[in-house]
Amino acid sequence: MIPIMPAIKLMRPTQWIKNGFVLMPLIFSGRLFHWEDATKAAAMLVAFCFASSATYIFNDYMDMEQDKVHPRKKHRPLASGKIAPVAALSVMVMLIAALFLVAAIANVPPLGYLFLVIYLVIHVCYSLKLKDLVIVDVLTISAGFLIRVLGGAVVLSVAVSSWLILCTFSVAIFLALGKRRHEVMILSDDASSHRPVLEDYNVALLDQLVQVATTSTFIFYCLYSVRGNPAHGVESEKLAWTIPLVTYGIFRYLFLIYHKEDGGSPTELLLTDAPLLFCVTTWLIACTAIIYC
Repeated sequence: MIPIMPAIKLMRPTQWIKNGFVLMPLIFSGRLFHWEDATKAAAMLVAFCFASSATYIFNDYMDMEQDKVHPRKKHRPLASGKIAPVAALSVMVMLIAALFLVAAIANVPPLGYLFLVIYLVIHVCYSLKLKDLVIVDVLTISAGFLIRVLGGAVVLSVAVSSWLILCTFSVAIFLALGKRRHEVMILSDDASSHRPVLEDYNVALLDQLVQVATTSTFIFYCLYSVRGNPAHGVESEKLAWTIPLVTYGIFRYLFLIYHKEDGGSPTELLLTDAPLLFCVTTWLIACTAIIYC
């Protein structure tokens, strides 16, 4: 029998917040209050939650031995022995079956299935090899966020602004680099033994890469806020009023990375850092009010 609590922890439900990117096309296309579109987007969100959990389990299975000597990851269900490898893989298979069942019930178009499969394949490749390739590991993680956005757009049959795609990709790189920097800092000389690719990173390099990602994220969002939502005509330029919130959010995250030396899990930071959570919540409310009012 599969232990319930370790299985739930293995799925990392707190990380499902990342799948909120699936809803971006729904919100920014002005269809949030269209019941049929909202239902389709919600189904795709659930499918990606199952998909992401399945890939987390596979990654934990592949990294089980390394995680056993990691200061934080050693408490994960597989590394700590709270759940057997066979049971973990069984949960993974059930999640994959569940995600395709949800997609079928929601009548997800063929292209939607394709994005789900691509997401799974990319992250399996990440766990097998790509995570050991410097720079490629960060780009692979970022690609997962981009696929979420495209998957959300496909089920609604809406076009995605090129600026939104660039903004999504750059913010994902920004978050991934922050995570890598945190790993290099806390693991110090033992970093490569926990994750081989960390041997090719150092704080100076990551600081430069973070600066590039920070700048591109800010620029791409500014361009999207004034040019990237043609469906709303000139009214879309009102999104420029949200730029100060995005600016604060970026600066707050940098503060947590450099001053607090945090950033190991962007999701945990969002849920535990009150100013950052307030900023993101306010941004979502402001965007919704501008688009729908």
